[in-house]
Amino acid sequence: MVDFILIGNSPRLALPVLQAMHSAGNTRCALIGGQQTAALRWSHLCRQHAVMDLTQDEAVVRVINHMAQQNAHALLIPFDCEAIRLVNRVQGRLSLRSIPVPDLATLNMFDDKWAFYQFCLANALPVPLTLFIGPKSNLDFDTIESELGLPFIIKPSNESGSNGVQLVNSRNALDVCIVKNAAYQFSPLIAQKYIEGIDMDINLFSVAGQLRAVSIHRPGKFFIDFMPHPKLEEIAEKICRMSHYNGLMNADVRLDTKTGDVFVIESNPRFWATLASTVDCGLNFASESIKLSDATVLPRRLTSGRFYARHPLLMPSSWWRLVSDRTERGRLLRARAFDLYGLGLLVREIPAKLSRIWRRLTARKSTNVSTQVQA
Repeated sequence: MVDFILIGNSPRLALPVLQAMHSAGNTRCALIGGQQTAALRWSHLCRQHAVMDLTQDEAVVRVINHMAQQNAHALLIPFDCEAIRLVNRVQGRLSLRSIPVPDLATLNMFDDKWAFYQFCLANALPVPLTLFIGPKSNLDFDTIESELGLPFIIKPSNESGSNGVQLVNSRNALDVCIVKNAAYQFSPLIAQKYIEGIDMDINLFSVAGQLRAVSIHRPGKFFIDFMPHPKLEEIAEKICRMSHYNGLMNADVRLDTKTGDVFVIESNPRFWATLASTVDCGLNFASESIKLSDATVLPRRLTSGRFYARHPLLMPSSWWRLVSDRTERGRLLRARAFDLYGLGLLVREIPAKLSRIWRRLTARKSTNVSTQVQA
């Protein structure tokens, strides 16, 4: 028996959603996904796994409806854009309810950087000046520099996870990294003004345009800090209201350190890879999407907390909580620490971590030797 059926192709999103569900006490989860999610069958957070091509609508509908016969109360959780598109295509033929998701037109608008930029302009949301390029053969350094200045950003309008994103600070950099680089085949492209500042994120859940939950965080190399930010919360509310948004979303924001102005960079109309950070600090967006809190209640806000991104087994300060904490945070910690799939990821990372430590030690030793010679 399962209570929740997760569907999607991205393992980097599937794992934090499984962790969030487990933290909330929802331990009976199944997963339907592409071949890239097959390794998640080793996760104790996933009771059942079916490898399927999510472009094969009829086959997926048959599998979901077969699961529905055995688990009539189960809820469908599409966690990435491919799955949300699938649910939009076949929702009339499914026997299971789904968590709130954006309709196809809204999804496509928020999943495309150029379309999202136009939405922001139309609704007076602050965005960096952006130019549509198309194929890389249309790139003209002089034109872009005259409009955006240096440096500027080149990025595909239809990719995620920083794929194809390039900071350009000279004509030569544009030629070498993109124009004459045979491996760079992204299209269509946009050019965006570079904002000197720091990255921030908006995480939100909305139902029919009404903001139900929101958090603002600043990502770092080793930890994520949550904080209050009225301006960004106002932007989150406006995005939801103006688009009549339904579902979860993460939006990338840039804070100009000189002026204090904020600029919305792009949106991800789905679950996000740092979902566990909000759970650890007190707001489980996966649970919010399931229980559908009362619309008359103000949005739930996460305004403080620090989440450490390192694996819990590498943080001695967390070891006591691993065995003693019986709250949602403790369940999350154990899900991150002891899950076989997560441990496999950690083992694969160890050689790279050791290499970085060795390079730092070698560089430090070289600096000490140089100092002694000069002395």
